[in-house]
Amino acid sequence: MVLWNEQFVTGSSTIDQQHRMLITNINHLESMLAGTNPTREEGEFLVHLVDFLEAYADAHFQFEEHCMEKYRCPAHARNKLAHAQFLEFFRQFKERSKAEGFRPDLLRSLHQKLSSWIQDHILQVDTQLRSCLKG
Repeated sequence: MVLWNEQFVTGSSTIDQQHRMLITNINHLESMLAGTNPTREEGEFLVHLVDFLEAYADAHFQFEEHCMEKYRCPAHARNKLAHAQFLEFFRQFKERSKAEGFRPDLLRSLHQKLSSWIQDHILQVDTQLRSCLKG
């Protein structure tokens, strides 16, 4: 479970709100996967949740990249590269999922990657925006 804390604050209320939304849905994915055998309906919901996370992350990335560019954040290029790598990871996950079918263990692996990635990315890259917005 990823818990929002003040260390995640970027200085942009919009970006922070978007991060909270991503974290909430990553945590929702975790709670849905807590059961050992999801029903067919839960499995379908999980697929839609993953699709939502991908689409929301893509929209968030575009907004965040624009903000970093606008305020000349030194982490802009690193941020953009990390976002592209993340979206490629998602694309590969979806291809694998399509080829192998619905598998809770595959979704658990995705959840683990999402949880660690978002925490590391926010703390190491996104929070660099804070000093740019103050200046």
